Amino acid sequence: MQNNTTINRLRQIGYTNYSDQQLIDLFYSQGHQSLRDVGGEYILILEGDNEVALITSPVGAMHYYYFYDRNRNRFCHGDKIIDILQQASIPWQWDWSALGDLCQLENLTNNHTLHPAIKRVPPGAWIYYRNGQLNIDAKCYLDSIPPLRSDPNAAVEAMNQEVATWSGNNPYLSLSGGFDSRVILGSMLQQGIQPHLVTMGNDQCSDVRTAKAIASKYSLAHDLIRININDFFEYAPKISRLTNGTKTAWHWHTYLYPLKARIPTDSSFFVGTLGEFARSYYFDKGQVGRLAELNPSWALHQFWNMKLIRHPTFLTNELSSLNSQFAEQLSPAGINSRADRLTGYCKQQFLPGLTRYYFEQRVPNFYANGIKMYMDSSQWRSPFHSRRWIDQIWNLPASWKLGSNWHRFAIGKNMPYLLEFPEENGFVRNRMLAKAPPLYWTSLMRRTPYISYDLSSEWYRDPMLQDFIYANRQSIDDLIDPSLVVSILANHKSGNDRTRTLAFLLTMIYWKLNLHQQNL
Repeated sequence: MQNNTTINRLRQIGYTNYSDQQLIDLFYSQGHQSLRDVGGEYILILEGDNEVALITSPVGAMHYYYFYDRNRNRFCHGDKIIDILQQASIPWQWDWSALGDLCQLENLTNNHTLHPAIKRVPPGAWIYYRNGQLNIDAKCYLDSIPPLRSDPNAAVEAMNQEVATWSGNNPYLSLSGGFDSRVILGSMLQQGIQPHLVTMGNDQCSDVRTAKAIASKYSLAHDLIRININDFFEYAPKISRLTNGTKTAWHWHTYLYPLKARIPTDSSFFVGTLGEFARSYYFDKGQVGRLAELNPSWALHQFWNMKLIRHPTFLTNELSSLNSQFAEQLSPAGINSRADRLTGYCKQQFLPGLTRYYFEQRVPNFYANGIKMYMDSSQWRSPFHSRRWIDQIWNLPASWKLGSNWHRFAIGKNMPYLLEFPEENGFVRNRMLAKAPPLYWTSLMRRTPYISYDLSSEWYRDPMLQDFIYANRQSIDDLIDPSLVVSILANHKSGNDRTRTLAFLLTMIYWKLNLHQQNL
């Protein structure tokens, strides 16, 4: 293709260690496959005369979308769904299955968007449009990883190298009391890097107390970021546009706290995105997870069914007040069908299958939205997006991932003293154990109380937020009877916790208001 291509422009979203011109030169000298193998996290947009190529990194954490109509010879692309709707001159309509996923999982799956005709560019993809023809080649990265000797040290070394590559002169680090950010901090300190720490919350929450103690011990600059409801209202329309309506309002703090931290434009902002790939994110329950491997298909279906049923967004008696197609997605039959589909994504393995789901579905949908919010105000970086690190972690046995044992090992190897600070829900109150104890996942072993930074429940009782949802309930009448919105508001205000439901409704309200603003 390179012999007759007209491609002469390139734009990168995300980061690589190449300039735009160097990537163009690499494309012409070694072909498009070479652009799928560069380091970093990115999507590359290459354009020429009536010719477009889109290339994504293997993780696929940079959101980008396209619309293709063979009959009209139309190909539109961009990072905002609203812009594509306008370019393509198509009306808004709901992808009901995708909306059901968002409602129940808080993330979409595969390459869906909330509009059935607009698709997300897949991870590890080469999408090429020319003369009315569209070709798509997407590779599943996990299936390409060769078997390697289990080596937790090699994973630590790969992460350390990635930290050193992207730190620069004045790195910032989002530090909580959890494992992922402490692993990054340990790597930085071991290499003589002194990050500027940022923590969200109030003085009483566990993350802040732990982060303050760590900052004091190592004499690190530390900013405490407090978010209030006025911040929420000020930036909600922009957050909705950035995330294309697919990041529920429960998680909009991800946009607000790096913005309020005022991170310098020439500083890297490190977060722990993808660190949970080295942990059993979905079923961290020791030997119980291993027993499930005896009958993985049955165990997976049971797991997904229970997960979908456990925290319903809408109660059973409320489904009749929803749009019938939406209600069908949340009905027992819809839940069973979704559980079947989610089980299929796990490819007949239990613990490895759930890790696969995390990497191939949760990260490029849910966490990619968080990354998009980070990137609006900072130069986001995560060492866990290193290809070498991913390869090593994928080959580690479950014993290293259960109980966050690799994280404990990495902290102990790089900066052992960081184990001397409390861990969330830990067995010992004043420090982190070097290895998870037996039955670590049971309530009897979780002796360190955790005080969350999350104030959402109280926010949704605030008159400002209640009044806003009430005043705009008609904007989502294609999804839900406005009278049910009123009932849910009252139910939450009276003391019942409907935060999940109200966050979803608020997300949909802002999305519809954005669509109406653009006459879509």
